[in-house]
Amino acid sequence: MAEGDSKDSELEAELHEVQHMVSRERLSLDEPGPDRTCFLSHVGAQPKLVPGPWIGHRDLVYAMALANLSQSQRTSLARAVLVEHGREFGVGRLTLEAVSSGLPLGGSSLRLAHRQGGGLRCLHTWALGVAPSPTPCDWLLLRAQPEWALDEPAPALRIKGLRTLTMLGGTVLVLVDTAVAALQIARILGEDVPVQAHPRFAPYLERVDPEARVLLWPHDAIEGPGLQRHTVVAAVLVSAPEPVRQQLEAWRQRQEKSAEPLRVSEAGCPGRVDRTHLAAFWEACGRPRVLLRGDSAWSAEGAAWLRGALGATVEVQGRATQLSLI
Repeated sequence: MAEGDSKDSELEAELHEVQHMVSRERLSLDEPGPDRTCFLSHVGAQPKLVPGPWIGHRDLVYAMALANLSQSQRTSLARAVLVEHGREFGVGRLTLEAVSSGLPLGGSSLRLAHRQGGGLRCLHTWALGVAPSPTPCDWLLLRAQPEWALDEPAPALRIKGLRTLTMLGGTVLVLVDTAVAALQIARILGEDVPVQAHPRFAPYLERVDPEARVLLWPHDAIEGPGLQRHTVVAAVLVSAPEPVRQQLEAWRQRQEKSAEPLRVSEAGCPGRVDRTHLAAFWEACGRPRVLLRGDSAWSAEGAAWLRGALGATVEVQGRATQLSLI
């Protein structure tokens, strides 16, 4: 067998092992299934599980999730694992440890290894803040995010630009994917620019104003009835893939409330890892091989950068199956 064929076979075997680890025996990551323990990597944990706000956070996540899942998925979610950062626990033949992803609401990455030692070590991530906790690993499972994956990402949302849009009158619609992103934006705006929010996001925000001109809204709720009572004059797409752009354009064309065209701009989510920070994180993890998942357009540019600029070995898995419960 040629040396190149041998390396390809080894890589394929490792990739198969990694994929087996993240869906092994009674464990499932971000994908509830009957009779499995589901670790919701992006729901997160706290440094210590003591009575406090995290209890309400957990209960809200469960309540929203249970309302939208099938009966079999509900049964699985009832076995969801909630652990504090840095505590090792076991599922089947694997040991797992939650480590901070650098995101609010206790956002976590998940380290996986074999109980008996040996074999591959994996670090499964969902999204990363600017200071995630690195862990030595053989494979890093990344979800492509536009803030680092794109060669020319949109600039991070800033208070000055949003304040300018509020001067147009009416509501400024800010479309984000999860409550984590909504909270990061609300913290950037602080008390200078009040916000109101979709009911899915409001429980996680430190303050909301029902009369505010800035409305934080989920990507997947554009077509819902909740926007009908608002006169939207501008929209900001935060880290939105192409299908969300298309959906917003279709919604915009149906609006007849104003003769003025809806102003649309794009922005990145503040507080997310960029290429400089991701390169440092990858180095601190021991320059692991990368399994890249997520939006295909973002993954294509992200994989090219990882290979070309960092010299990383990268495999692209296509769209990841991950639940955006918050």
